[in-house]
Amino acid sequence: MRLRVSALISAEVGAQSSVTIDQGHCQLGPDLGVDFVRGRLALIRTDQHILVQGSLTSALSAECVRCLESFRLPVQVQLEELYALTSGPHAPDPLYVVAPDGTIDLTHPLRENVLLAQPMKPVCRPDCKGLCASCGKNLNEGPCDCEDELIDPRLAALKALL
Repeated sequence: MRLRVSALISAEVGAQSSVTIDQGHCQLGPDLGVDFVRGRLALIRTDQHILVQGSLTSALSAECVRCLESFRLPVQVQLEELYALTSGPHAPDPLYVVAPDGTIDLTHPLRENVLLAQPMKPVCRPDCKGLCASCGKNLNEGPCDCEDELIDPRLAALKALL
């Protein structure tokens, strides 16, 4: 995902530009694809950089940790990155650099932020019932035919006391 920033390169310090992003399926690496990327970014010219700030929304495929079903996981990311204008021998080693053709590539910072925005244990919905521990049936589809109480035969005599 590339943005043209050539107008800001020659602009004075403090110049701003606003960009609306509405892109369909986007591959953010060999193992991460998102359904869409939407949002608004502000591009601000600083002394030696272009500051990219904004909020983006997206959705990706995830697997519920309770029921193991695939679902669409919405993701909200806050992007704030500096892109160096030059990468010469005297410039510090920046992570991101404006390309010679006057564009910046948002793929890597967007990938990082999407990965960080994903929950550690994604669930398809808050009230997901998960799988039966005995037979493995998805309990969201209905109850299973397993016995509710499995009593250890060594403790069966104690049940009579209740």
